[in-house]
Amino acid sequence: MAASLYLLLAVILAFAGGDGPWVMAATVVLAAAAGTRLPDLDTPLRLGHRSALVHSVLPAAVALLDLRTWPVAAGLGLGIGLHLSADLFPGSMRGYATIKLPLGGSIGIWPSYGWIAVNAAANLVGGALLLERIVEPPFALAALAASGLVGFVYLVRAQGGWCAIALLAAVGWYFYR
Repeated sequence: MAASLYLLLAVILAFAGGDGPWVMAATVVLAAAAGTRLPDLDTPLRLGHRSALVHSVLPAAVALLDLRTWPVAAGLGLGIGLHLSADLFPGSMRGYATIKLPLGGSIGIWPSYGWIAVNAAANLVGGALLLERIVEPPFALAALAASGLVGFVYLVRAQGGWCAIALLAAVGWYFYR
């Protein structure tokens, strides 16, 4: 339920808050907070756990349809990417943990790992690139840092989160060096 509230606040801020850099940065952070939980809305929406519809780039892509909601798209990309990073490390990738296609059922174990990895990377990279494009540099860095903190807090509490933190730190170190 928190995901819905954060997403609603981010969309309201995107439409009513103006296009100032602090407003856009705050919109990104709210959307990132929503994105860390948004994929879990698949169960209450009766899409089946790990639905391909919300465990993908689709939610962020929908937010790209209106220029005013691009900060929402950037935040959703970051948040969903972090959520999917934790989903790469389930207790067991069977049944409940595999990706489900609408009307098609599970795609299987290894395709599920591939789906999650590709969509996690696409969300994270897309969110960061979009953020860099739409928000001025010092504010973009602040939004990225705040979104990272929100994501870290989510990952610390999520199943597979510590493994995701280690993976993201290793990838970050590789690109930094």
